[in-house]
Amino acid sequence: MEITDVRVERIEVPLDRPLGVSRDRSMSARGAAFVVVETDAGITGIGEGVGPESYIVERIVEEKYAPKLIGEDPLDIERHWQSMVTDTVYQDRKGQGLSAASGVDIALWDIAGKHHGVPVYRLLGGPVEGSLKPYASDLFWQDPETMAERAASYVDRGFEGVKTHLGRGLDADEERVAAMRDAIGPDTALMVDMNCGYDRPEARRVGRMLEEYDVYWYEEPLTPYDVDGLAALRRELDVPIASGENEFTKWGFHDLFEADAVDYAMPDVMRCGGITEATKICALAETYNTVCSPHCFTTGVGLAATMHVMAASPACEWLEFDPTDFEVYEPLFKTPPTLSDGRIALPEEPGLGVHLDEDVIGEFRVD
Repeated sequence: MEITDVRVERIEVPLDRPLGVSRDRSMSARGAAFVVVETDAGITGIGEGVGPESYIVERIVEEKYAPKLIGEDPLDIERHWQSMVTDTVYQDRKGQGLSAASGVDIALWDIAGKHHGVPVYRLLGGPVEGSLKPYASDLFWQDPETMAERAASYVDRGFEGVKTHLGRGLDADEERVAAMRDAIGPDTALMVDMNCGYDRPEARRVGRMLEEYDVYWYEEPLTPYDVDGLAALRRELDVPIASGENEFTKWGFHDLFEADAVDYAMPDVMRCGGITEATKICALAETYNTVCSPHCFTTGVGLAATMHVMAASPACEWLEFDPTDFEVYEPLFKTPPTLSDGRIALPEEPGLGVHLDEDVIGEFRVD
């Protein structure tokens, strides 16, 4: 079997309401770069690379990686990973090059699963369990009453955890945390994501406030460049520290673990190096007795890749799940994931269990 083509399909989905995060920042659209790898055996693999600029992922994949891959055996996944990431003189240690390689790697695993007729997690040695526990990840910045109402609605749907995006000052953050905690009760996990919104002194003050509301984890309070600062917060606060969506490769996560900087490691499968590297990061986390909860705010392709990685690792807990009706989320699954008794079943189809529905992709395609 040989690879005959490697290309990228780009989409952009406009949002009905902006997604507000820390420091008055917001997103009015969500984009994606799908990597499509075709073979002479009629098997097509689908992956996703998170840029966030999808046009850069497209250019790297089609101009840098495709020439290396066409004519090669798609099942030589580790060799292709090394060729993309480590076999050049000038290496992309972090950033868009790794995002592009991640998308290719995910597509190759999709091909491997289809070739062998099994879900990808079977090739990775899973499943550890037959289902995953999700938390609802949609509580972006709004007024406290609206955020509390949305949080309660997700608990009513059966989610055992909800995550909110804050980071606009101690008083404003506390007003919203208090409202959400009151709405969801004491038994639901409340995760708080600051999207790198604070410096060390303010992060410390906000963290002490979060302790009073029994927050489950304190995500990205600082810039990802400040690993020592994360480690200091972890020593000084009782609320657990979560970080990693802006980190890349096992070497980057090794630095986080060596610094004792995180309680919850959050590799993004679509950025950190794909399924190949995310699996190694999870194994590394296990040796440091650190829980992995991969970052996953993306499309159905990225969600599927994340589910397969988590299913094969005993280090993983808490699947990040978008509970909205995002148009390119559940419709890209061959069997859409459903919540039952607080759990989501694993895909059973060969490969990732996803497809690029032309009606859905065509509506949002970027030419």
